[in-house]
Amino acid sequence: MTVEETKKRLLEDDDFVLSELSKLQELFKMKKVIRYHHTREEIIDTESVAEHVYGMMILIDYFLPLEQIGQWDGEKIFKTALYHDIDEILTGDRIGYLKTQSDREQEKATQQKVVESLPLSIQQKVDDLLNEYDGQASIEARFTRAIDKIEPLFHLINDNGKKICVETNVTLAQSKSIKDKYVKDFPYIKRFNEVLTDHMIKEGYFSPEQ
Repeated sequence: MTVEETKKRLLEDDDFVLSELSKLQELFKMKKVIRYHHTREEIIDTESVAEHVYGMMILIDYFLPLEQIGQWDGEKIFKTALYHDIDEILTGDRIGYLKTQSDREQEKATQQKVVESLPLSIQQKVDDLLNEYDGQASIEARFTRAIDKIEPLFHLINDNGKKICVETNVTLAQSKSIKDKYVKDFPYIKRFNEVLTDHMIKEGYFSPEQ
């Protein structure tokens, strides 16, 4: 199927969107393959930040040909995704809709500490990528942010993800508050956001609004 044929099907057919989700989730299964003959012994499977980044890489490869208009710097997009959450090395992950302004200010300061701990040969490159990403100053930065926001839906639409949603009491409004404004300018990412969110509503992923 060509890119143009894929675009047409995505915009016209909800079932096709869900079938694409299922196919992409085959690659997401790599998140569960544990190395060195170890296993995760968990009732609800966890996800590391690095596994989230891996999921973003898959989605960048899928969505970039669909969304790209003109010449975008694909290498910059992949590298921005690679480094975008490095502050969490020190802060740990925080759920997006629970973050305060103080949290965001701390993230920026912590991000700089991590950059300064990196090899000198890559510090400036990483710092430039993160500043561009934080400022949303380019189409590459905005596309990467949209991918960052849509990736959790691909990770969570399964039995384990439903348990996570129920456990964290996430509401529809909370989910939309950290996704909709970032995906609105990317028609195919936006389309997935709408169809997958509707699927989660129908399947009871979200808690009642408070």
